Amino acid sequence: MVAPRAEGVRSPVAEGAQTLASAGVPSPEREARALWVLAGGAPWEMAGPNFVRRRYRALLAARARRVPRPLLEGEIGFLDFDVRVWPGVFIPRPETEELAERAVQLFRSLPPRALDLGTGTGVLAIALARARPKATVLAVDRSPRALACARANVRRLGLEGRIQVQNSDWFSSVEGRFGLVVSNPPYVARGDLPRLPPEVRRYEPRRALDGGEDGLDAIREILEGAPAHLFPGGWLLLEIGDGQGEVVLRFADGGAWAEARVERDFAGRERFFLARCG
Repeated sequence: MVAPRAEGVRSPVAEGAQTLASAGVPSPEREARALWVLAGGAPWEMAGPNFVRRRYRALLAARARRVPRPLLEGEIGFLDFDVRVWPGVFIPRPETEELAERAVQLFRSLPPRALDLGTGTGVLAIALARARPKATVLAVDRSPRALACARANVRRLGLEGRIQVQNSDWFSSVEGRFGLVVSNPPYVARGDLPRLPPEVRRYEPRRALDGGEDGLDAIREILEGAPAHLFPGGWLLLEIGDGQGEVVLRFADGGAWAEARVERDFAGRERFFLARCG
């Protein structure tokens, strides 16, 4: 039974929503409710114990500074599993879930060895390993913090025997060939970085966002290096920025690629580049 509210008394969620709205946080009431529950409060409570209210005020203040909620919660759901998220490691987005779904679909019919470039939290490597129990995945990153986060998530999900996490600047320390190479590389043009939402601009690692002057530095490097690390008939799958599809297709024209295409995400934006090695 929901307790009646005393007249003139506002719920902590209503007050929190006003605080977040004033800070420009999207969906402030939903965010305030989630933070109240994270603080330990019951959704119907007018006011919880003192320690809940103190923690709630601290969480509200952090979210009003536009700290991403996954960093406050310490984890995020991805497909059908949860991973830890750490400050300084890129937080997976819904578009990356779409990337993972495409990667899993491709990987089922390819040689059972995959490479995840710039693994971050490790979500793409984990999704591939979970979808194909006899496959192995190499997950690489150049950030020590990302590598530690990915290793922690791999251990947490019991996949140490099938996912190897390794330091590498793209292909620099990668050996051998793979059926699938997948990556969510930095693809934001440097001049667009100041226009990103505060949650991204202030709290995501710049190296995970900054794609150079035109946003395509990492994509060029991956396209150049991938053919030497793919089995014939293997696939490269990248997340790209909206409006980059035509240029990326030109990069892949001819040469080692037997076919290439760009696909759109659920919002209708150019988002995924796929190429098959000849």
